[in-house]
Amino acid sequence: MFKLIAVALSAMSIAAWSVTASAEESGHWKGKAVLIVTNQPTVKVADQSDHQLMLTELDGIVFSEGEKPFLDNARYQVVDLNDSGGLVSGGYKTFTAGDGSKVFAQYKVTGGAPPTFNGEWKFVGGTQKYKGISGSGTFKITWVSDTAAWDLLEGDYRLP
Repeated sequence: MFKLIAVALSAMSIAAWSVTASAEESGHWKGKAVLIVTNQPTVKVADQSDHQLMLTELDGIVFSEGEKPFLDNARYQVVDLNDSGGLVSGGYKTFTAGDGSKVFAQYKVTGGAPPTFNGEWKFVGGTQKYKGISGSGTFKITWVSDTAAWDLLEGDYRLP
């Protein structure tokens, strides 16, 4: 009898482990996004004639490439802080899926010159189905006008 119980418990442990393991998801992600500037207040800093701080809010959509539909057709919002004096160049990205689940990322610009800039991002949190997300990658944003940009994102993600 005890042997039968031990075998049953072992089988249940293996089954529980498989369910947990299969719930975890990870992958490589490529996204192409369109962004439009919705707000862009600028503040001049008096230490230099052309020194300014700019907070830019952008709104758009991201389309994913590949077999997995990770963040495909998600609303894509960016809050960018840029100091022309060089202190800050980066911000935050928010992706909102159709069911309301969100993914949050921080990013920094690492190089480039108008109209194209490169940078790095990392996932810093998520809600609902994206709770516990982690990962990082790169982006390349190209400004096609003063108020519209094309953003290419690539990286890896992991969901618990």
